[in-house]
Amino acid sequence: MNRSNLKRSGWLGTVAMLLLGMLLWMAPAWAAQKTISVPGSLSGRMDGYDWLDADPVAQQSYCDKAYRAFRASPSQSYIISSNVQALDEVGFCKRIDQFYSYDINLEIPLDQAAATAPLLFSDHPVG
Repeated sequence: MNRSNLKRSGWLGTVAMLLLGMLLWMAPAWAAQKTISVPGSLSGRMDGYDWLDADPVAQQSYCDKAYRAFRASPSQSYIISSNVQALDEVGFCKRIDQFYSYDINLEIPLDQAAATAPLLFSDHPVG
């Protein structure tokens, strides 16, 4: 490799590294997804008090999303309870209602309740 090729490859490498650095620096802006918060909607950071105060439509909307996440989780392959396997979105909401019917659970975030309630009450028939 002669000297001019070495200079050119060094220059291109520097430019490539600068571009890569800029792209990595800007990556959080690309990765950020704007979430629209609808008044009355529920999020996983809310707790049982928010759940009990929420509109039934907002509760069901949250259950629909949480149910899809629950069904997509890897732990699904280990769940053998027929009561958990038979859950649908409405039954999922009933499990969260059961979870928050105990005062001790009211301060637990909704995302934890959604992950725990279907398994905690798996010995209860759906319905």
